[in-house]
Amino acid sequence: MKYAIISVTEEGHLLADKLFKSLKTNPTVIKVDMFHKNVKNTLSTIFHHYDCIIGVMATGIMIRSLCPLLKSKLKDPAVLVVGEDGKHVISLLSGHMGGANNFARNLAGILGAMPVITTATDLQGKMGIDELALNYWLKITDPSSILDLNKFIVSGNKPDLFLPPKFRFMQTHPQIIRSYNIHNWNKYFIQASFPGTDLELYPKRLVVGIGSKKNVSIDQVLNALRSALQYLNLPLERVDVLATGEMKKDEPGIVDAASHLGLTLETISLVALKEFTHPECSTSELVESHFGVKGVSEPSALIAAGKNPHLILKKTAFNGVTVAVAVN
Repeated sequence: MKYAIISVTEEGHLLADKLFKSLKTNPTVIKVDMFHKNVKNTLSTIFHHYDCIIGVMATGIMIRSLCPLLKSKLKDPAVLVVGEDGKHVISLLSGHMGGANNFARNLAGILGAMPVITTATDLQGKMGIDELALNYWLKITDPSSILDLNKFIVSGNKPDLFLPPKFRFMQTHPQIIRSYNIHNWNKYFIQASFPGTDLELYPKRLVVGIGSKKNVSIDQVLNALRSALQYLNLPLERVDVLATGEMKKDEPGIVDAASHLGLTLETISLVALKEFTHPECSTSELVESHFGVKGVSEPSALIAAGKNPHLILKKTAFNGVTVAVAVN
């Protein structure tokens, strides 16, 4: 995720700096930038270039500056407002589809603050269909039905949720159980149904890129994968493909892990790794000195993800194994 933090006063700037330093260390944060003052001009420049915008300021300032920029809940980024005293984090805009509610909870944890969330499904301890899609990287085919389905849930009803084999891990999630009547079926997409409407959710391609030292064990690789996915609150079952560089295609621990999980191990050629460029990729001097490429796990994940990919977990090392996660 890409974050922008905007502050107004010197006190707010100090709090913004604290948030900046904490977010920089989070592997799910791909980019974070700070801006000070000139709120209206800054927002008009950056609004659609970040996933989450954090305003350390009064809500009134943020609301007046946002109004001309708003388009729809499907396109607008998440917007949070943090009080300068650091006591409250308000989910102001795009609570579900944009992830503002989840971001608010995360930031509140960093600051020891109270998250302020007002969406009806969250207040009832239930999960709207847009939040479900966000959490599990699903694409909703007919977004116009989201509001009606969520209203159906808030009114005390349960839509039917049909889960393919790959997503049956979801049937134990307490919020999902409270919100839906769960059924199993053998199609590859998820369907949510309520009177008069069938809403289809298609999985985005989620790829884990792997690099490693020589002779890592299958346990090292599996533990690294589990640890990495914990940052994303995802189980191993949600992964579609593993990917690695050509130089690691015969690494026993990686090969055995893919076999154990029943996943395809996609091998990215050295030529493809050398030629690939992406603004989210970092550079490893060690890998570059050994193989002449800037990295393994990040570019492998991005290339295997397909057209217009982006990282959701940047390169992170776990006991000799490096993991990155990309989606398309």
